[in-house]
Amino acid sequence: MGRDFHRFWAGSLSSNLGDGMMLVALPLVAAMLTNDPLLVAGLTAVRFLPWLLVGLFAGVVVDRVDRVRLMVLTNLGRSGALVALSLLIVTGHASIWALYAVMFTVMVCEVFYDLAGRAMLPDIAPAGALDRANSRLVGGQTVTQQFASGPLAGFLFVVAAFLPLAVNAGAYVLGALVLLGLPLAVRRSRRPEGRAEVRDGKGAVRSVLDDIGEGLAFVFRGSSLGPILAFNVVMNMAFVGQSAVLVLLVRDHFGVPAALYGVFLGTSAVGALLGATTVSRVVGRLGRFRTEMVLFTLASVSCVAFGLAPNAYVAAVAWTVIGFAMTSSNIVMLSAIQLIVPGAQMGRVMSCVQVSGAGFAPIGALLGGALGRVELSHVPVAAGVVVFVALLLSASALRRITAQADEHEAAAVAEASGAEASGKAADLGEHEREAGQEKK
Repeated sequence: MGRDFHRFWAGSLSSNLGDGMMLVALPLVAAMLTNDPLLVAGLTAVRFLPWLLVGLFAGVVVDRVDRVRLMVLTNLGRSGALVALSLLIVTGHASIWALYAVMFTVMVCEVFYDLAGRAMLPDIAPAGALDRANSRLVGGQTVTQQFASGPLAGFLFVVAAFLPLAVNAGAYVLGALVLLGLPLAVRRSRRPEGRAEVRDGKGAVRSVLDDIGEGLAFVFRGSSLGPILAFNVVMNMAFVGQSAVLVLLVRDHFGVPAALYGVFLGTSAVGALLGATTVSRVVGRLGRFRTEMVLFTLASVSCVAFGLAPNAYVAAVAWTVIGFAMTSSNIVMLSAIQLIVPGAQMGRVMSCVQVSGAGFAPIGALLGGALGRVELSHVPVAAGVVVFVALLLSASALRRITAQADEHEAAAVAEASGAEASGKAADLGEHEREAGQEKK
């Protein structure tokens, strides 16, 4: 995969470790401060709100600036916010509103960080290896967030509520330092036309709006991504609604103690890691379209099984299958989108994709919290039914997108093979000329 990819991967692993600790620690702190399902679900709503507010603008920034520098600065910003929250907890001044403020700040930084990383990956991964590159990133994310950071955050929380947040802040700083070694060639879009000129204040506003409009035009008129984004909206709202009350569902409905909450979440890591390591071979056998249909169906059925589980052990098995299905399907979908999007528009188009899913997630979180007030186990059952219905309605659009991705990947592999053959021929000709000169 190359040295640049492995450096990028190392920086992502450290940041993923921080993400995982935060996503376990903050809900535990919220549950410590209040037992209201709606207030706890509000933390998840705040988590996704920045995508709706700044997601499209962030895509424009990613296509203009040094992406590595942007990722470093945002990681340092996330670290500072978590240090501030740790001090509030130590001094006894933490509140649910302080948690909301810190979550919002961290996630604003994450919007820029994630878009920059996803836009940069196609330039770092070798031709024809994008599925494999995404699989390694997601596999590493699974190991760090769920095998390592989830249980670690749960145990540290039992010792002191601020400890997982302090360690989290250090992981973000380490991730920022590792990325500094990436070369300039992968830091910006390779196509200069993708960066609009900014001449003055008034022109800058028009330029940003023009860039956003260009990305939206590609999504809704230049490709078949529109219906896929609609499916993404519904699917994410359903799964976020389930995640919003997960801490209460696991703790109160299934009776898992707080110290083992991270361990319970880590059961999905087994399935997720299996999915990340096998999805490339599955796609090779079934193709992208059939793979996605099978995986999304499996995810919806597993959500229903999770809600109807009679005890924590059966729920853990269902949670494992959900981890496998969602991780694998996300890898395939992300690679397909990255294959069909031009490099100069990658940041803007990926921001549209993220906004379509995460931007409406707060609504799903609040709906999950409201339904959880009626009965917690109803939330995952409803999520599974909604995802399956949305999948049936989106099947034809999913077929078109995966077919386009297959065509683009085949063209990229052929181009890379031609360039390699030309290079070998040039080397052979040079050797023959040198041999002729020596003979003379």
